[in-house]
Amino acid sequence: MNHIYIYNPTSEMALANGTISYMPPKNLQKFEEDLAFLPSFFASNEDAVIINKNPDEEFLALWQKLGLSKLTYLPVNELKAPIKYNYLCPWSWNQVVHHKFKSILPYGSDDFKSSPNYNWNPEHKDFFSRNTANRIQKIISQSFSNHKTVYIPTPAINIHTYDELIVWLEKNPKAIIKMPWSSSGRGIHIVNNDINKTTNHEWIKGAIKQQGFVTTEPLLDKVFDFSFQLNIKQNGEIENLGYSFFINDKKGHFIGGNINWPHKQDELSSFLNENTLKEASNILIEGIKTINPHHFYEGPIGVDAIVYLNKNNELRIHPCVDFNWRYNMGLININLPRFIEDTSIGKWFVDSFKPEEWNLFINKNNKEKPLILTNNKISSGFINMTPPNSNAKFGVWMEVFK
Repeated sequence: MNHIYIYNPTSEMALANGTISYMPPKNLQKFEEDLAFLPSFFASNEDAVIINKNPDEEFLALWQKLGLSKLTYLPVNELKAPIKYNYLCPWSWNQVVHHKFKSILPYGSDDFKSSPNYNWNPEHKDFFSRNTANRIQKIISQSFSNHKTVYIPTPAINIHTYDELIVWLEKNPKAIIKMPWSSSGRGIHIVNNDINKTTNHEWIKGAIKQQGFVTTEPLLDKVFDFSFQLNIKQNGEIENLGYSFFINDKKGHFIGGNINWPHKQDELSSFLNENTLKEASNILIEGIKTINPHHFYEGPIGVDAIVYLNKNNELRIHPCVDFNWRYNMGLININLPRFIEDTSIGKWFVDSFKPEEWNLFINKNNKEKPLILTNNKISSGFINMTPPNSNAKFGVWMEVFK
């Protein structure tokens, strides 16, 4: 067995809680269970994915026909010592994961035992907070203050009291306030009276009481969301894995991604060209390296970025509005083009469903948008990315078109 993948997207909540006994709310436990198949899209042959129920055979055969790796699927209760493997790869590391899998940790490879992921200490909690993002923002803002496309006008800061934040908001009436431990798009409060997003005083008080402080920065005029997909190695090197062009809802919550973006040529796609992205990535990597992240974490990260309009109505890139020091949906996104024809484009989505609705949704879309394959690649049509399941409350699917 090579790597073992575990889908635990509620990790930030566990970090904020701080105990080894933390249990996410039942709805989020169901989210983890229903989407546990997702690491399959970046796992390699001979890897294992922890999933409570074996995937539907017809579903799995279709994806393997398209090129999905041959994987082992195991329920978590079968993950017992002694078991030989290379790396344990949870979606995200926290104190709960270390406690839950402490019996099998010693059976990993020597490389894994030399990884910062192998041991947990209190310093990891602070590193995985948004405080680390603030530090990197400040470094990039100071080092690249005159760059023509990559520009962070005002790095985020930490604020520890309600009164201090209210004073700050008087000078910055358009702002984005974030809890230090929360997933990207969650634990966020936007203040902008122009669009009736007034200050939620109770949210602010609750956030500071719960997590000790909040981070805040002026709200930018966002045009587009994307992310840099990077990989941090034990030796400190950071490699660029690609770029994920994702889709958020009106509240800023992740709901899916674009495959083979751009889907059309316009001012935005011309600005966000390969050379610009590579230059921005190099700047980001240079900034990240200054804090020696490999002392705390090894593995893939997703760095959420935006294209925004500055005061002169010019497009600029903020390269690090948020850091996901973990596996993330963007890593799935950059692995999906291998399943579809080069000349096709697509979108994929995550959504919730009522009981029995997920299977009905799959059947309906299979009929209305039949899958068309060319040389075992998707040319067009609908395909579900999580298995059929009559008890599922959450599902993921892809739609491909020319």
